[in-house]
Amino acid sequence: MFFRSLVIILLCFPFVSGMLHSQSSQGQLAFAFRGQDSLEPSRMIVIGEVIGVEKASEFALNQVDAELEIDTRPDAVTIKVLNPKGIRPGQILYLLEKNLDHKTYRDGNIVGLITVKSVFQTTFFGWQVRGEGFLRLIEDRPMTVALPIDTTKYDEAFLAKKQGDYFVSKGKPEEAIRLYKKSISLDPKFPDTHFALGKVHWNDGEGYVSAGYEFSQAWKNRERFSNQQEKLIFLLEYMRFLIYQYKTEGKGFEKHMDLLPQIAKEARMINPKNYEVWMYSFETAYLKYVSSNLLVSGVDLRKQKEEWSDEAEKSLERALSIRKSDFYLHRLACEFYNSKWKEMRDTPKENEYRDKLIAHGKSLKLYYTGESTISEDLLKAIHLAEKKAGLF
Repeated sequence: MFFRSLVIILLCFPFVSGMLHSQSSQGQLAFAFRGQDSLEPSRMIVIGEVIGVEKASEFALNQVDAELEIDTRPDAVTIKVLNPKGIRPGQILYLLEKNLDHKTYRDGNIVGLITVKSVFQTTFFGWQVRGEGFLRLIEDRPMTVALPIDTTKYDEAFLAKKQGDYFVSKGKPEEAIRLYKKSISLDPKFPDTHFALGKVHWNDGEGYVSAGYEFSQAWKNRERFSNQQEKLIFLLEYMRFLIYQYKTEGKGFEKHMDLLPQIAKEARMINPKNYEVWMYSFETAYLKYVSSNLLVSGVDLRKQKEEWSDEAEKSLERALSIRKSDFYLHRLACEFYNSKWKEMRDTPKENEYRDKLIAHGKSLKLYYTGESTISEDLLKAIHLAEKKAGLF
């Protein structure tokens, strides 16, 4: 029994000593060079050490890599930290190699970068950071991880954002805007604040252009949202904004139509069972289908049009499987199937789309709340479809 315990202690000693070294070094200032050409070292704070490296499983080896027999997939990196303060998704952390001639981290070298993907706490190991980077040349060596000091204003920016939220809830948008702008000045790439400021501008009715700018900044830095739920709410709101903008402005905003499918895809990845995700995905595909009708015809265009039509129907079915009583969804469905019915006149599929128009027309009347109007043209189309089907 004694020898077994001794063996266990000896086997665990490297891990324990590494943990003790990590804990003792965290919080130290580090002065490291970004490259051989750099004359001034970057000031950083040591936050922990790399404790695990594995291949990022979600990335498949592409054809070029396979042919060249190389692997360019990033590594999934696990970092042990004592305090997660100032660390957030989307942030860049630096891997440091300690100068062997010094007892401190002064004059070390930066040998790698890691992009933070998540920050979480475990029962046994405490706080950890999950990130991605390329550690092939250093994966067998213990690496120290440091946080640039110029990014530590995140806490102040977060506090100013929360203060702005308070004034929004109190109906004081002017004070909220002031605090949101203060938050952005402290951390210009904080997407939560850009999103909050964009909502205030949009709700105000006079800051339409400003809202679009703030939303675009939040989108650009979306990997840094404080949590996935807030990111999902933003993605849905951004889709709603771009759809409204396209419908209102039309010409000149076609480029936003190319952005919408990507936003929809990212929203579905976060929560594939969210109703609004599929409702806006359907509307996006429907608008892409309609816009393709306005372009010059051709083989590639017809194929693209069919793909958007199929995508619209799939998204519509998913939305209906979650919620069937939404008037807005059935109105969009009527508009979509009316377009398909017109397109398929004198073809074997004519009656199929006519019947789908009739079915959604019934649901449209059933769930009509009176809060919005139904266009006369759409009502006439539904009436014509019912007449052609011999329902009266």
